[in-house]
Amino acid sequence: MVFPDAKWLDFLKAGLPAFFGLALACGAAIYLNHLGLLPMAIPEVVGLSIALVGLLSGGLAIGLLLAAIYRGISWAVKPRYEAHLYKRLAAKRKREFVSYIPFLSDKERQIFGYLLHHKRRTFTNTSDCGYAGELLSLGYVQMIAKGGQHVDYWSVPFGVPDHVWEALEENRDAFPHKAQPSSRRERAEADPWRKPGMP
Repeated sequence: MVFPDAKWLDFLKAGLPAFFGLALACGAAIYLNHLGLLPMAIPEVVGLSIALVGLLSGGLAIGLLLAAIYRGISWAVKPRYEAHLYKRLAAKRKREFVSYIPFLSDKERQIFGYLLHHKRRTFTNTSDCGYAGELLSLGYVQMIAKGGQHVDYWSVPFGVPDHVWEALEENRDAFPHKAQPSSRRERAEADPWRKPGMP
């Protein structure tokens, strides 16, 4: 089956000004013909064709105008809406973390206490996250290595999400800090998230 050449549809690429101008010209021709101001009267068949072209052009112009308005509104509103949704989601996750604080183990409290005391939101650990493994699985600690970034098994970067850090700062009393001496000379204090024997 041979389909007809669709190049005639290229006129749809003309754009809003062209369609609006064509609709305006068709409307002016019909109106001036109605008033009898044209040098010669337009036959009814031609007048009907002009009216149909004008209606089609006008419809396309209105459609393009509405699409442009929609894009403009989306451009202005979408970032604010997404920011609002992000704030709501972050607030919900923060409430969930605060409600989970009583169920944190002493080691997990110690980890957060260490990070708060040293004002550190990031740390490196083994890929299983050591003693912070359950915090990782709950989303209270996240792996922050980017895709394609080369990481060593012993020093994978992790971080505390914004909503968790805010909750930690607001509930400092629940995360006391007690320094644990390190067995390594270069460190005065041991990292509480690393299991014994790990570098």
